[in-house]
Amino acid sequence: MSSPHKSVRRTRSAATIAYAGILLCGVGVSDTRASEPERISNTTPYRVSKPPAAKGRSGSAALSARALRRKSGETDVELTTADFDAMNSPATGNISRVQIATTDARGRRQMVKEYVDLAINGGYVAFTYAGLARGQGLSVEANVTGIDGARTDIVSAAPTVRLRPDLLVQRVVAPPKAVPGIPIVITGVIAELNQDVGARAACVLWVNDVAVDRADGIWVDAGGLVSCAFTHTFDTPGSASVSVQAANVVPQEYDNANNAATASIIVREPESFDQYFMLGADERTSRGSHYQDWSTRTDGSIVYGHDYEYNHLNTEWNQFIQYDAELRHRLDLSATRLSVTESTDGVIVRSFGLEQIASEPDSCVNRYAGTERTVWIYVCGHMGIDGPVTVVIYLSMAGEVTYFSEGYDSQWHRAADGTVTTDSSYSWNYAGGSRTVAPIPWGSTYSIDLALTSPDAIYHGPLTMQVLVESISNSVPWQCWESSGDWGWERTCADRTDSRVIKSGFTGNR
Repeated sequence: MSSPHKSVRRTRSAATIAYAGILLCGVGVSDTRASEPERISNTTPYRVSKPPAAKGRSGSAALSARALRRKSGETDVELTTADFDAMNSPATGNISRVQIATTDARGRRQMVKEYVDLAINGGYVAFTYAGLARGQGLSVEANVTGIDGARTDIVSAAPTVRLRPDLLVQRVVAPPKAVPGIPIVITGVIAELNQDVGARAACVLWVNDVAVDRADGIWVDAGGLVSCAFTHTFDTPGSASVSVQAANVVPQEYDNANNAATASIIVREPESFDQYFMLGADERTSRGSHYQDWSTRTDGSIVYGHDYEYNHLNTEWNQFIQYDAELRHRLDLSATRLSVTESTDGVIVRSFGLEQIASEPDSCVNRYAGTERTVWIYVCGHMGIDGPVTVVIYLSMAGEVTYFSEGYDSQWHRAADGTVTTDSSYSWNYAGGSRTVAPIPWGSTYSIDLALTSPDAIYHGPLTMQVLVESISNSVPWQCWESSGDWGWERTCADRTDSRVIKSGFTGNR
């Protein structure tokens, strides 16, 4: 007999839990969030705290007006039917008549100037005045034609006189020494001084008076501070002069005498560590099951239905990298720089440097370092049994934003498939602390080049290990079985996943 009750289906699903980590001793988990900071096109300002233009609209006609004061004292009043803040925004229509007046604190008009028959200038006009003070209010009224058919739109705006932007390249941050053939990161720090309006510019890296890299269309907000990150590789030993310049500043700036800063780098061949080795392991384990059960039992004329389903998958991904080096020489850690580059199959996956390992010359230092992928570093200079020794153990476990040049992207910002993002971009700087991120898929080789740069010499030991792969599986495919008894009939189906992929390697000079 059919039951008046519907079969009850209860489903419990444990969502896939993906674990991933780069932690000490290879033990740890994390989620699968993106491992790179968000990259944003330079066309999008990170913040515009003080819009430099006042805007108005009538019908389909829009007007942007700004008044920027030069260092010499003259003020340029500009009007456009486009948008000063938008890159590559063409002016349309014609501004045929303009009336410009100064206003008092209550917005009442004072001195008035009027200009007619301006249509030959199209959708942009500019006027220059002497004697306007910073903060002076203006009232602008413009006749705009050629946008709403035969209609003449009368558009008003109320700009305030502001100082032109003044970009200062505060400093160049670069390692004092470099090795031929190994890329380094050079950073320029740029500030806007006048705090009235922001500016766009090209951030350009010069090496020995030759422009070698650039980040176009960067934006520095009013009173803001940003960084530009470059990559450069020196081919031969010698001394080099590096300079970062803010060029092609828009709007035209207040003072262009402070648009560059320089630094010096000594390029020299490195010496090898006395002993060094690396080892690593990458293990991905998936365990879980999918289970379904149907059962019925009969009690007189009533049939009770039961339908039960359970899904569970747990994926763990552990990664571990260790690099050890020993130098039979005691270094001054307060004057020694550490730099590290990691890569797999030739694709760089991490690179960073510590300008100063320790604050004291003789010390042993434990510290975390890196940005998106935190690592643990131990450096110690001491007297060993056979004399002075420096030991390094490396475990992989200034401003609001940084702009990335074309060369930086081509060296460092590569996806796992090798593609490179070429659009000019920036990322927000993080204020320290570790982050748990997804591991990097390893290829057939994994390489580490760790260097210590002291005032006297550069020591390093590049290593590349072959990655061995082992797969283990005890999985059971989907299968079903039936049973019956005093309480009724039951049908059960299930499968089980239990698989491991282990990648490991070891190499060294000892």
